[in-house]
Amino acid sequence: MKGMKHLQVTLIMAAATILVLFIGTRLPNRSAAAKGFEPGSVSVARVLADENLGTNWFLYGRDFGETHFSPLKQVTDKNIQKLGLAWYLDIDSPMGMSSEPVEVDGVIYVTNSLAVVYAVDAATGKVLWKFDPHEQRGVSTQNSYAVRANRGVAVWEGKVYVATGDCRLFAIDAASGKQVWASQTCDPVQTGSTGEPHIAGGNVLIGYNGSDDMIRGSLVAFNAQTGKESWRFWTVPGDPAKGFETKALEMAAKTWVGKKAFPEWWRFGGGDVWAAITWDRKDNLVIFGTAGAGSVEGTTPRNDAPDGAKLFSGCVIAVNADTGKYVWHFQTSGAHFQTENFHIIITDLMLNGEKRHVAITAPRNGFIYVIDAATGHLLEAKPYGTVHWATSIDLQTGRPVEVTGGTRTEGRGGAGKTWWPMSYDPITGLVYIPAYDARPHPESGQSAMEGKLAAWDPISQSVRWFVPQQIETNSGVLSTAGNLVFQGQGTGEFDAYAADTGQKVWSIQTGSAIDSVPVSFSINGQQYVVVPVGWGSDSRLFLPASAMATPQSERGPSRLLAFKIGGALPFPTPPDTIQPIPEPPKQTASEAVIKQGEGLYELHMCGGCHSPGLDGSGAWTVNGAVPDLRYAPPEVHDQWDAIVFAGSHKAEGMMAFGVDQHFPDLTALTVEQLHAIHAYVIQQSWKAYEEQHRPKASAK
Repeated sequence: MKGMKHLQVTLIMAAATILVLFIGTRLPNRSAAAKGFEPGSVSVARVLADENLGTNWFLYGRDFGETHFSPLKQVTDKNIQKLGLAWYLDIDSPMGMSSEPVEVDGVIYVTNSLAVVYAVDAATGKVLWKFDPHEQRGVSTQNSYAVRANRGVAVWEGKVYVATGDCRLFAIDAASGKQVWASQTCDPVQTGSTGEPHIAGGNVLIGYNGSDDMIRGSLVAFNAQTGKESWRFWTVPGDPAKGFETKALEMAAKTWVGKKAFPEWWRFGGGDVWAAITWDRKDNLVIFGTAGAGSVEGTTPRNDAPDGAKLFSGCVIAVNADTGKYVWHFQTSGAHFQTENFHIIITDLMLNGEKRHVAITAPRNGFIYVIDAATGHLLEAKPYGTVHWATSIDLQTGRPVEVTGGTRTEGRGGAGKTWWPMSYDPITGLVYIPAYDARPHPESGQSAMEGKLAAWDPISQSVRWFVPQQIETNSGVLSTAGNLVFQGQGTGEFDAYAADTGQKVWSIQTGSAIDSVPVSFSINGQQYVVVPVGWGSDSRLFLPASAMATPQSERGPSRLLAFKIGGALPFPTPPDTIQPIPEPPKQTASEAVIKQGEGLYELHMCGGCHSPGLDGSGAWTVNGAVPDLRYAPPEVHDQWDAIVFAGSHKAEGMMAFGVDQHFPDLTALTVEQLHAIHAYVIQQSWKAYEEQHRPKASAK
């Protein structure tokens, strides 16, 4: 009898253990269960109910208008000196962090550079689960490029959605981290996705990269529950001989004109949608931005590109959220250039005494536009910094008044902005723009690029204040009701400014370049500010390292940092470990061959991954990152032909350049050209090696 009772007790305890384990897998955060919500429970009703509270960070940008504003005000410009580290989490991310965390009921969902999703307890930093989509890296050059960065997830009705660089969209169970479904979004032979999915009603929206490589862009909507494609809006027309998918594309085709040297204009493609996607709930529109028309610069002369407006490239477009049917467009590109369009904020403004429902966007061209969200009619357009290519925008036609004669450079020649999101603070009425601009040298008159956090007043149409920054590429922006604006810098500083004046009120040196987006939320009445750090984003592949990080901050770790008032955890300052450069092989090539190799390095897009001019990451890393060729060990130089010419490392994303490449189109290297590029790499390696081993001047 005693044995029977003992068996019963044992069975009861085992059952209880199984129940606890089951509950643990289904409810990764007890605060979510206490509130009566299942993990990942995000809906229209919950987002609207939390709009003025800010308890959660449910969506990209927090609200449906993607304002990146938090109404929390426990942390203010008056008490921010008490802000301290609550916890940190090291993330295994070979190419840094560029994602914006999403927080739902005490659980943070964030991605690393290879689209691995982490579910993290927001109060402690404990990892609850991880999901790895196992991206394929060797499908194509464009695919290899796309898998190196990821900008985050969407969470909706119990599921977490992540897009991948090999053209898949995954739905993951928010409680367990298990795959629910996966759908094909594009062709990985051509391209891949790096952006975060967006929610519009019952659909999940995603685009992909590729305008620079003649990829035909589109925005795709999938049913959030089943993964079935709901609709697809092509942003540029295809081959006219095959007919047009919609009347809108038939209209757009009339704005493309081929030239004699390249009459097949539709092959240029472009108009990709990879960042700017916002759901306007009021009008049930998806308002999104497109990149410019395709470019074959390097293989076809620029003046052989098609003429005309080239719709819908370089545009802000509105479509019906349920059907994808075209509603309106506004083109930010000019007659002599194509520009990319980025983050779009949807909000209400009082303009000229009238309440207007508007879309606000700042493309790469240095102007900020305010557009009527329902009609696409232009209401405002002003520059927020130095602009060389145009003097103004005609509000009636929407066309720029371009500079005649001289330079028509847009974007990097003056003020501009890339994908990092802005923030709109309804209390100050200001839009905070993470921009870059030209900084003239006071003596030489030559200009260099610098970062610029600009506070734009849409009422007076002027910059209220701005903060110059050392590095031109910095993080996205978070503003809060505590009269604060948070932004990370490429230098590794995480800063807070007074939202009304721009005065810096708090700063911490994280030791890692910051290329992500900070967020804020509340757990049990405690406000947290969370930021991912670590040199990240696709920009680190094709921009010089000096444009994104310092030699120290590029070496810093990838981490998730959480701050709160009273946080007392000592900050884990990372060690600054400099990787030694192996002694390069003896240089045997002539100066002429080295010079030829330099040109081929750029022509064959080596600098599109390994950084232009070999201004790289300062390390030889092969765990999912792109290695700095100056740091190549002896065995890599020995195997140069096999790696570069024959593609022995294709599985890691290093394609074979001894055959013709597509996306981008590149002619196969000859053996002589292969060795010329190698000679150039060896020369740059010797320069870096000698610099590293040069005796340092002693301090006097």
